[in-house]
Amino acid sequence: MKKLYSVLGTVTVLCFAVTGVLLLFMPDMVPAHYNFAGELDRMGSKYESLIFPVFAALMGVFFFFLAKNAAKKKASGNEKVLLWSGIGMVIFMEGMGAFFQIQAILYDPAMANALSSEGIMKFSTIGIGALLIVLGNIMPKVSRNSAFGLRTTWSMANDQVWQKSQRFGGISAVILGLVTVLLGVFLSGTAGLLVTTILLVAWSGVCVAMSYKYYKAEQ
Repeated sequence: MKKLYSVLGTVTVLCFAVTGVLLLFMPDMVPAHYNFAGELDRMGSKYESLIFPVFAALMGVFFFFLAKNAAKKKASGNEKVLLWSGIGMVIFMEGMGAFFQIQAILYDPAMANALSSEGIMKFSTIGIGALLIVLGNIMPKVSRNSAFGLRTTWSMANDQVWQKSQRFGGISAVILGLVTVLLGVFLSGTAGLLVTTILLVAWSGVCVAMSYKYYKAEQ
């Protein structure tokens, strides 16, 4: 288990290292925001990119303490799952940050603004899908806890309802993740992200309803 803690710390430090290297190649002012029409509406300092490694580090610290808390409760399975979740979240955040930085390095004012915006939204959609696939594989392996998983009043009632809820949530998350990746590949950036948002809201509602159904069945 110590190796996973080391991996989590290493990828967190690498976030700052990768961001620092890319900052050397970025102009002082870079595209900072696009509107829904794909039009650049704000330029900003390249140092705004530091928000990604900072947020990634906060996520890493958050999952580090969750894992330590699980270890104190002698829930080794949860400890391992939380560490892997933290590693995945840190890599995901740095991946997004690196993508945005590379977009800024390649930015050409003479090109259509929509091109950069489209790429960012496509990357975000595919990234969400990949994250759902990872989380979906983790959820069924987590025992009942107060920090991670499909947590509702009903799923927390007992271990049987919890396990059924996590299994449903995990399998459906993997399916949704695969669909989301395909949306990111084949749809435009705006359309893919919009459909993904709608599907995420619907999926969350179905998961909550299923946890209630399992709870009532146990009763």
